[in-house]
Formats: sequence, structure tokens, C-alpha cells
Amino acid sequence: MNYKICYEGIPLKIYTKENKIYKIEFLKKCEENNSKFLNEFIRLLKEGKGLLSIDFESINPSIRPVLEEVYKIPYGAVATYGYISKKVFNTNNYARFVGSALSKNPIPVLIPCHRVVDRNLRLHGFSGGLTLKEKLLKIEGIEIKNGRVDKRFLVNL
Repeated sequence: MNYKICYEGIPLKIYTKENKIYKIEFLKKCEENNSKFLNEFIRLLKEGKGLLSIDFESINPSIRPVLEEVYKIPYGAVATYGYISKKVFNTNNYARFVGSALSKNPIPVLIPCHRVVDRNLRLHGFSGGLTLKEKLLKIEGIEIKNGRVDKRFLVNL
């Protein structure tokens, strides 16, 4: 099944199979608002649990470890590409690979690649564009000034 929802003014098309989300696309406009599904989507986004789940098995195995680590970044916090590299590969030398993996994220927003910033805490890369990345971070209460996240929101997992 697929659902069209409007999350905080962001139109999304969400693909599911047996309550597992395997793909999310950004839409141009909000066409429909399924409030029950939207509530479960928000619960999964904020709490990481609920009636819905993420189908990690459907994700390309070469990028899955990166996306699984990014999924651990809490709502309202950010981590750096280098930090994700360190957690997955035991070295921060694969920060560019992390960025590449995130560009292939089939489930943006729920696998929160918008919560990953560069080592100087600047916004960098996002499939929906930097304006949308900034909007998603601000929805989560993250303060951004001059394209840079306030360091209070940086977490080390």
C-alpha cells in the first residue's frame, strides 16, 4: 500500500508492505491527509516504535549498516558524517562513503539523513534539498544559524 500524508507541511508518499515502510518519496504538494497513518508515522519518527516499522531488509546491503547507524540518531539531535563513519567502519576515513550512502536512502525522514551534518556542523547534502533539510531540523527543535547547527544538538551515540 501507499499513503500520501502531509507531515508538518512536507508532502510525502509512503510505501508499505505489512506495516513495514520500505520507501518514502517527497511530493510537490499535500494531496491527502490520513490522520491515523500520520499519527503512527510521527510516533515512529519520534519514538522509534509503534504499529509501523522500517523494512531494513529491503535496503541495499552495501549501505544498510550506514542507514542502521543513522537511524539511531535521536529526534532533535545531529551527528557528523565522520562520526557515523567511525561507528560503522571504526575510522572516520569513510565520511564521503557515508554521504554517498545517505544519498541513496530509500526512506528519508524516518531514516533521518537530515540529522547528519559535516564536521563543522554545516548542513550538507539532502535528497530533498538543503531548504527541506533545514526545515526538518527546525521542526525537531534544532537551532541553526548561518547554515550551521548549534553544537548543543550534536550527539555522540
